[in-house]
This record gives sequence, structure tokens and C-alpha cells, in this order.
Amino acid sequence: MRRSRPSLCGLALVASLLATGAFATTPGPAAAQEEPEVTETGLARGEMFYQAHCGRCHGMLGQGGEGPSLARPTLPRAPDHESLVEVIRGGIPGTGMPGTRSNLVSDLEVDLIAAYVHTLGEDIIVELAGDAARGEEVFASAGDCYSCHVVDGRGTGIGPELTGIGLRRGVDYLYASLRTPGSELPVSRRGILRGFKGYLPIRAVTREGRVITGMRVNEDAFTIQLRSISGRTVSLRKEDLVELEKQFDHSLMPAVEEMTEADIDDLVAFLADLGDGS
Repeated sequence: MRRSRPSLCGLALVASLLATGAFATTPGPAAAQEEPEVTETGLARGEMFYQAHCGRCHGMLGQGGEGPSLARPTLPRAPDHESLVEVIRGGIPGTGMPGTRSNLVSDLEVDLIAAYVHTLGEDIIVELAGDAARGEEVFASAGDCYSCHVVDGRGTGIGPELTGIGLRRGVDYLYASLRTPGSELPVSRRGILRGFKGYLPIRAVTREGRVITGMRVNEDAFTIQLRSISGRTVSLRKEDLVELEKQFDHSLMPAVEEMTEADIDDLVAFLADLGDGS
């Protein structure tokens, strides 16, 4: 026995859980009043379901990737079992966290995934190599990141807003995004770029040979609007272009080649700390 859990799904589901050996109760009259406990068998099944449904984004060990690390004592958006079940089932609007479809992931699987995820933070202390306070200085100076990104209302929204990025991305993902931009673009299981379509790099060539690059702001059948790195918005008619390339595997963010490893460590520590309410 490793973790007690609130009763969530009514008597019918509890009976189903007990029948599978995933949960157990203490025999005797008091059993009906006690909350069932997750058995080792239940946690093993939860780990299997987690790796099948969640591991690609959050890492097979829950230490983060495209999604944030789950190996922390308290999850800011889901501090208890019930709230975590709600997040798994309903997703988090405005982020890359999708909900689960009941015809693909059963209530039993969601329940066991939640129980397993909460064990990931047991006795875990994650220490980053960098210093977040110095990382904020790097972000503002050496990195000049405010010229493209917004944090807590400060900066320019050419690239994705980074307020709360620590709740949306793991440490390994942040390192890769800084060192090799474009190597870790958010892609869903169906191959659809999720969370990236609003920042899709475009390369356009006019009939006069002028090359224009920028982020796509809007597009219809006849025109496309781009926002350049300088922040200027350009509207182009497609009939005036000889090339229009949508660079799904490319990022306009420059690599941090001139930063030291210490600078990168500090910058990652700062970004990982953004939005972390734990």
C-alpha cells in the first residue's frame, strides 16, 4: 500500500476498482467508511497507462519534456487527486495539455494515472544547476529575450508569451529550445503542430526577388500577413509571390551560441521558475 485516495466515482466504480485488485480496503465494518488505498498492482497499471497516454509529453519518468515535469511534491494546477483527475480528463484550456476522450481512456485508467502521477513527486527534490535570479538578468541583457517575448506584461509579443512557461514545458525541452531552436517544436500525436500554429515561420519571395521572413499573423485564400523580427507587420498578396514556404520544422529564434553554459543554466532556471506556484 502506498497512497490513499479520495473516493471519486461512486459505489459502482469503486466496486469495479476493487474487483481489478487496483484498490483495497480494510476488512470489517469500518471498511465502508475508509477511503480505498492504491495497491502496488494498481500503481503498476497506472504507470503503464501513464506511459501510454502521457509519457510522450511529460517524459516516461515524469521529469518533463514538451510538457512540464510532474516529479514535484505539489502540482500547482492539481494539488490533490480530484483536481488531477479533472485536469487529465478535461485538459487545461490555452495550453498544450489536451483532455482525454472517455471512449479512448476509461475512468478507471484516469483514476489510476492520477494515483501514479502523485507518487512521482514523493521524496523528489529537483535542483537545477542555474540560479533563477541571475537567469532573469541574462534574459533581460545577454539574451535580449524581451525583444521577442513577453513575461508578466513586459516585452514584445513577436514570439510566444513566456509567462508561466515553467508550467507548460520541462527543463530538457527548455535546454533544447535554447541550444537548438526548432529541434523541439510542439507536435501532437496526429502530427498537428499544437501551440505553434500561431508562431509559424514564413518565407516569402516576391516577383521582384525580395525575400521576406516572419511569423504568420493571419492568412486567407488571397493574402497573408507576417510579423517580422523587428515587430513590423507586412501584408502580402499571394498572387504577387513566386514562393510561399511554411517552415513547420523551423524556428526564427536564434540559438544562444554566444552564451556561456553558466548563462544557459541560469536562463533555464529562470524560465522553469516562471509560473511555478509550488
